[in-house]
Amino acid sequence: MTYDELQKDLLTALDLHIDILKEVEDIESEHLPAVLFMMRSFGFMLDRAPTVLAVHDEEEMMYLMFQYYSLLTELKYNLAFNFPYAKMQGEPLLEVAKQFPCTYEKELKKWWEEKTGLTVEERKQTIKIDDFAY
Repeated sequence: MTYDELQKDLLTALDLHIDILKEVEDIESEHLPAVLFMMRSFGFMLDRAPTVLAVHDEEEMMYLMFQYYSLLTELKYNLAFNFPYAKMQGEPLLEVAKQFPCTYEKELKKWWEEKTGLTVEERKQTIKIDDFAY
């Protein structure tokens, strides 16, 4: 896992997020809370991305992507548990979230554990969903 590989995942995530923002034509009112939740979640996940890309700092990139991958998994759980019905332009929100890259989640959790000495639980949810396992 290199800086360039992480950068590629980050740029893909930013591009997907921008595509969602520019392509949405209508959101059904009953799905609005779920869509807003998802979009705010992506906002939090990607908030520092431009700064990290601008400074080209490997450790900052690793930390940002550790957070991004972890929060993406949490988002998927939240969408599955709290908003399984929600769609945007006919596509389930969970399917939208599954398009976002999670290529190096396992490696970055290991990196974080080695760096901090803390143990990262693979999942903290009470229900296991194999599709979200890394």
